[in-house]
Amino acid sequence: MVSALRPGLGARLRELRQEHGLTQGALARVFGVAVSSVSQWESGAKVPPPARLGDYATFFASDAPSRAAKLPALTSLNDDQRRVRTSIREELEALRSSPPATEAGSDVQRDFWRFADGGPVRILTGRVPARNVSPLASPERRNYIGMSEFADGDSLIELYGHVRALNPTSDVRFEIARRIDPNDLQAHLVLLGSPKMNPMRKQVRFGLPVRQVEVDDLGHGEIFEVAEESRQYRPRLHDDRLIEDVGLLARFPNPYNVRRTLTLCSGVFTRGGFGAVRCLTDPELRERNHEQLQHRIADPDNFGMLMRVPVVRNATATPDLSNPDTWIRAWSPIKT
Repeated sequence: MVSALRPGLGARLRELRQEHGLTQGALARVFGVAVSSVSQWESGAKVPPPARLGDYATFFASDAPSRAAKLPALTSLNDDQRRVRTSIREELEALRSSPPATEAGSDVQRDFWRFADGGPVRILTGRVPARNVSPLASPERRNYIGMSEFADGDSLIELYGHVRALNPTSDVRFEIARRIDPNDLQAHLVLLGSPKMNPMRKQVRFGLPVRQVEVDDLGHGEIFEVAEESRQYRPRLHDDRLIEDVGLLARFPNPYNVRRTLTLCSGVFTRGGFGAVRCLTDPELRERNHEQLQHRIADPDNFGMLMRVPVVRNATATPDLSNPDTWIRAWSPIKT
């Protein structure tokens, strides 16, 4: 099933915001809603209620909305602004009431994490090594916490919520790779983590000319290596503190069902994988990053790229793909 979208309305809402140089976060604060709500209205995943369209019209009819910190009162608008408000409101209401289009037949901007066929999605992680597993991971404990076993927890939490929001009618689940049901292999698959942590990474064959290998001087990290060039890509350390990881983002046809996709998000360390996820989920940067990806990658369903992932004061910064220094290597289409 292909979910119904109203791309005309979403595109117009995004256009209004961008005309005034506002981020999704800034507009969300004005309306007192979550950033994800603004994102879903603009992407077409959800349709804003009529009253919210009135708020849009009021806000963008006012003077200098880019500097406004809150929604102005309707009574504060002068006659000219009221006319502008009426025009904007009628336009948005007409778009909202227009027949919905399907994504396959519309020109809506494609979102990397929206799967147009409505098929199931399975996000698979590794399992935390037994020596590091919390005692609360045992089902026999009274305070049992099943999530204690999941590796790459930051990436999993970030991605699961985002994929669910963009694919509200799809069957979206996450699991430790070793527990996957063979029937789930037919879904859109997302593999989080390195080959050492996620055993599915070693079982799936793909055409990227890069692999991850363990090296003695990095402990548990797995660097990226391009064998045909004898080239290695490593993280940057300062006094043994990680200041920049390397992230891998790749997508290609699912070898178990070529009509669906298989996506990899990985890093030398967990920060690299988290950065690969965040570059297309971060509410502040994902639109720009998606545009860059479309511009530089010939086929967004068959590519791979290595990126620099900054770590600032132990926090993982979202990679900015509009910065040329972020890109390390890219391959598209993948060689087979």
